[in-house]
Amino acid sequence: GHDEQDGDPGSDAPQDHGQTVLSGIYSRYPQATLTANRPDLPLRTTFAFGGEYVDFTHPTAVIGQRWTAYPQISLPLQTTAFSFTPKVGVHVSRYLLDRQGVGNPDYISRNVPIASLDSSVTLERDIEWLGNKDTLQTLEPRLYYVYIPRREQSQIPVFDTAATGYGVTQIFSENRYAGNDRIGDANELTAMVNTRLIDPSSGRQMLTAGIGQRYYFSDQRVTMPGVAPR
Repeated sequence: GHDEQDGDPGSDAPQDHGQTVLSGIYSRYPQATLTANRPDLPLRTTFAFGGEYVDFTHPTAVIGQRWTAYPQISLPLQTTAFSFTPKVGVHVSRYLLDRQGVGNPDYISRNVPIASLDSSVTLERDIEWLGNKDTLQTLEPRLYYVYIPRREQSQIPVFDTAATGYGVTQIFSENRYAGNDRIGDANELTAMVNTRLIDPSSGRQMLTAGIGQRYYFSDQRVTMPGVAPR
């Protein structure tokens, strides 16, 4: 067995014995997922859970089974104009692998704590827009902070994971990777402000505009195979 959770504190950049670049399309026989949500727990907390088991098969490349579980506890605090939600969770992963190269482990364990704060305010006012004096304009600033400590992941194969890119949706996501083979380290704040113009008589949204920026407070070390840390 091998526990990757407390690995070398250095970079996840490719190493001779490390990252495995997998080619081709993997089959999932079988795959099972479980999601659960429970609001209104004591102290007004909310519980969420996401779990998966999948057996990746391929005619020639590294194959294996992956178990993941992500329990989360959040505390949504909301009014008609204000929202503030702290959240904590632990992403747990287990890999049982076959066809690994010499020196690479067949069993890998990874436990990653995740914490975030999400806050927003919605302000409204009536303006005149294109002759309509009853147009409703909103101003919606939002701050989103996420902290994920680095975990050594260079020996974990990449079965179904890729970088998500940078866009309006992605900048408010915890993990910068789509998929469970990489949990990106993070110490960052996203600030964004949106405005909408709404026709109150019909509810039709006539215009949406926004601008946002992400601030990084530490270097990112977890990477995909062959990608240098930023």
